[in-house]
Amino acid sequence: PTGHLSTLHLWWARRPLGACRAMLLGLLLPDPCDENCPPAFKGTAREILRKLPGKLASGDKGLQTALLRFIADFADWGHCSQSTFLEVARGLVHAAHPEEAPFVLDSFAGGGSIPLEALRLGCEVFAGDLNPVACLIQKTMLEDIPRNGSRLAEELRLVGAEVEEEA
Repeated sequence: PTGHLSTLHLWWARRPLGACRAMLLGLLLPDPCDENCPPAFKGTAREILRKLPGKLASGDKGLQTALLRFIADFADWGHCSQSTFLEVARGLVHAAHPEEAPFVLDSFAGGGSIPLEALRLGCEVFAGDLNPVACLIQKTMLEDIPRNGSRLAEELRLVGAEVEEEA
């Protein structure tokens, strides 16, 4: 085990977390070049993206390029836990959905990669699966770990030691 959530249980169809982040951002953010893109989103997105290094070109095409570059950069494993990238991603999602957090439903969530990334982006999430093992993984990863953190890890170590001793 490497200490990453993906090693909690080896799931045969686990989706890469970076790909899930990119897919969700691509679905949740409007295209600035689309005539129906809200002007308020464009202005807020420009302000938010200024928190990142690099020059932001003017115009809708420049904003579109900056958003796509951000999505690609945030999909990179090295950026996934950097607070600035997470803050920018959450800010962009909120700018695109200012009234309420978007709702993401994944009724065949398996190991929970999509719901996990949707939660990280500030979405409301409902996840499920037909497989009870998948549901247990999801509950542990999406509810128990965030609620209990390191306390849960310590309890699992103690119980694991007791099981090992009995075996």
